[in-house]
Amino acid sequence: MSRRVISWIKSLHAKLFLLTALVTSVVTILVAASITNNSRKEMLLYTKRMAIQNGLAVESEIQQRWDLDFHDFKDPEALGEFLQTLSGEDRIIFQIDVFKRVADKKVALVASSVAEESVDSGAQLGSYLTLQAPQPELVDLNTGNKAWKVYLPIRPPKGRKGNLGIIRVYCDLEHWESIWAKNLRRTYTILPFILMGEFILLWVVLGTVVSDPVRAITSAMARLQEGDPEAKAEIRRADELGQIAQSFNTMAVELRRATREKEFLIEEVRGLNTHLQDRIDSALAELQAKNQELEQLVERNAVLREELGQQERLAVAGQLTTAFAHEVGTPLNLVNAHLQLLHSQTDLGDRTRERLNLIQAQIERVGDIVRRMLGLVRRPQLQPEPVALESLLAELHRLWLPTFTARHIAFETEVPAECTLLADHKQMEQLFINLVNNAMDAMPQGGSIIARALAPNEGNRWQVILEDTGSGIPEELLPMVFRPMFTTKPEGKGTGLGLSICREIIRAHGGEISIEAPESGGTRICFSLPGMPKLSPKGL
Repeated sequence: MSRRVISWIKSLHAKLFLLTALVTSVVTILVAASITNNSRKEMLLYTKRMAIQNGLAVESEIQQRWDLDFHDFKDPEALGEFLQTLSGEDRIIFQIDVFKRVADKKVALVASSVAEESVDSGAQLGSYLTLQAPQPELVDLNTGNKAWKVYLPIRPPKGRKGNLGIIRVYCDLEHWESIWAKNLRRTYTILPFILMGEFILLWVVLGTVVSDPVRAITSAMARLQEGDPEAKAEIRRADELGQIAQSFNTMAVELRRATREKEFLIEEVRGLNTHLQDRIDSALAELQAKNQELEQLVERNAVLREELGQQERLAVAGQLTTAFAHEVGTPLNLVNAHLQLLHSQTDLGDRTRERLNLIQAQIERVGDIVRRMLGLVRRPQLQPEPVALESLLAELHRLWLPTFTARHIAFETEVPAECTLLADHKQMEQLFINLVNNAMDAMPQGGSIIARALAPNEGNRWQVILEDTGSGIPEELLPMVFRPMFTTKPEGKGTGLGLSICREIIRAHGGEISIEAPESGGTRICFSLPGMPKLSPKGL
């Protein structure tokens, strides 16, 4: 028996029943208490209103039937008889007193519904002469009951000031208190039966709505667990438990279908095992092809790095040769000018003129040597051709991929597919290789690089932006980064010609390049490149 009780206590039915029973009990008790309290408040409000209405009726009778004088009331005996018709010991209004004003704060009894000797005419009554509205008070009587004591002013006729007197009305609450007490006892008597009825109804409803469907579902689940493939919960309802039963039935059907599919898959796997070796061989062959492609990319990367080194060395030679030509050419021009002056003299001897010719020949030879040196280091002529920027960056990304992977660098592009440049392909490769190499050197701990291309402007020039999350460049060094031979890298890590070469390439394509250090960190490089010319309507 105790096991069944413990089992029931642990069940969902018990938890729902106890919780719901507790809630309904509390709600029912609160409702009953609220009704009884409200009934008492209504009783007090009704009796107070009754007392005030009787007082107002007395005031109205006084003003209608008696000729009022400011100092005295006429016919107090008739007034007393009227008061007796409104009150009595067997009525709710058991006493009404009328007082007239005799001085500033003094009153005197005019008439009462009871004997004059039993009327309380205390000196404090004069303080009520200033009332402008009825004033009710809940007081205790000598009998132990409670009563309303209401003071009402007797207002003067129009044109006069000051109340003529006051009216005092007593309303006994004994009768109403006894009615309210009977209702309260009746409520306490009926309340347990109401709660018992709620508990029985709740037990039956929970059993029908919750326990029976849950028991049917758990029974079907137990049969399915024991291996019964036809296990099914016979519940047809539109609520949540009905949906659970329907889901269980669907799951049982799917389980049977999955079992059959499992057997079919096992047979299929056995068949696939025979072809697994062929797939492995195919995958190995594909991997070898990828490795060969990677080797080719590495070789091309090495070739491009060699070409870049040559370009850097050529740039160094160009800078040195230009400086040398400037330093040597100027004095040679001066010497040659003086030789021309000497040649113009007619009094020179043949021996002297021969020596001057020899000197001029050697000077011209030195000039030819300087011009040949400048020709050797001069940048080759541009060979513009259509260059798809997205494809170019993708090709370079394959070259950089091993380095990116080793240094934990992410490379992203945001380039429209229609972005096609009219530029020298090799110089574009050199441009982006220099810029990305600088970005990678600024991110020894890894980071990200992103290349963007903005829509062309009115001059058909694409704006290209390259950003990295590296260490950045100090603001005071920004004006010097494009100078040849200037570098912030350690000795042996850079020549200081990379950005100078990039600027020359951009300028050769008719654009400009700028470098910024954003507040968020890193470096942002902006430059413009020419796009493919747009066809005019005549050319279409």
